[in-house]
Amino acid sequence: MDRTPKVAVVGAGLAGLGAAWRLSRAGFDVALFEREPRPGGRASSETVDGYTLEPVASTVSTADRALLEWIAEVGLPDELLPLRPVIAAVVHRDRVVEIDPRNLRGIARIPGLRRIQALRLVRLPRLIARFGDRLDPERPARAADLDDRSLADFGELYFGASVVDRWMAPLAFGASSADARESSRALFLRRYTTHGGARVGLPRGSFGELAETAASKLATYTGFEVERLELRRGTGLRMLLRGGRTLDVDAAVVAISAPDAARIAAPILSSAERDGFARVRYAPTVTLAAALRRPFASHPLEVRYPRSEGSALATALLEPGVSGGRVPDGHGLALLRATAEWGRAHLEAPDDAVAKHLVEAFERVHPGFRNAVLFQRVLRAARGFPCFDVGRYREIARFEEVQVDRRRRGRRLYFAGDYLMDPSWNGALLSGYRAAEAVRADLYGEAVDAASR
Repeated sequence: MDRTPKVAVVGAGLAGLGAAWRLSRAGFDVALFEREPRPGGRASSETVDGYTLEPVASTVSTADRALLEWIAEVGLPDELLPLRPVIAAVVHRDRVVEIDPRNLRGIARIPGLRRIQALRLVRLPRLIARFGDRLDPERPARAADLDDRSLADFGELYFGASVVDRWMAPLAFGASSADARESSRALFLRRYTTHGGARVGLPRGSFGELAETAASKLATYTGFEVERLELRRGTGLRMLLRGGRTLDVDAAVVAISAPDAARIAAPILSSAERDGFARVRYAPTVTLAAALRRPFASHPLEVRYPRSEGSALATALLEPGVSGGRVPDGHGLALLRATAEWGRAHLEAPDDAVAKHLVEAFERVHPGFRNAVLFQRVLRAARGFPCFDVGRYREIARFEEVQVDRRRRGRRLYFAGDYLMDPSWNGALLSGYRAAEAVRADLYGEAVDAASR
């Protein structure tokens, strides 16, 4: 191609930002479109009286290398890093118990694990070694052969129900929320391989700040909604924007939720792609962000509620304030996230009813919590995180095969999103990187690097 290729990226969440960032630095003429007034997508946040309120906690781990390296590339290492270590805890019989699940000895000491089942954990390293490169963290399709049973079936067979409930499910689901009897065992195996011994932490600023800083260094157009994508005569694509405007581009990366991607690309999708998008399932997130008069912990603490506790809560993140941080010094912030089941049933419930129920649930382990609340916000997202149920990795493998076929036929349409990689911040970013590498390979004729093969 004699001129600089023009590429549009639709969606300014972490997946879209990652794609646009890589493409821009590879020399493409990139335009990033976001229908909301601000970039960030699910990573967007608001600051109220010095408190950073987020619908989903921005916890990451030291294994999220792509995300940590990108923070430095964007120019925010001093503002966001190093991570503030987050101590893990679990609720057991209405008590919060701190744990260290980074090695098998620490896992075996998690309260509620049956001793005989904890001893079976010695089997895990041999199982991981057997699966080998099928657990490549950047190539989810390689796990398709392991996508034949649920996390619960696999965990109960080799270890026992208490190990699934108290350790395997919390590790697999991370910031998302799902059901161990529906989720694929491949999700747990991939998470354990990359995050099993990693330290969880909080950035010192918000991911909303990260998104806005990255977007400011790109040609970003907020408040612009893409209604439809069409094939252009010859090569490339035509974008139809709300209001009747059009834009012709050489390629487009669609980095929005699966239902929205299917809607705007409908005229040029194959039946296999439409079916693939239709099978993507999302779990809602319902979170209560409570600003506190005083910290409820001396260090950031992430409390996980095993399903066996029967609580409406999945996690509670307690963050003490520090000077210049996300929470005012001497104060605290609690993010109380409901389980997917509870959130789905109460997604449309009044804010005061949601807040009352979640505060009561947390008061069972922290009496007096209600009296420390200065103000609170209920934050909801109907498509909080994609579900990686049994069969999801096989779906990703089939989807990738179709994408390769469409690219060989000359279609320059690419997709990115955590539903194609991993339900995490790092997974969203990596999916954007992979889409960018595919664009570069097609338009510049360059081989895709080893990390994306």
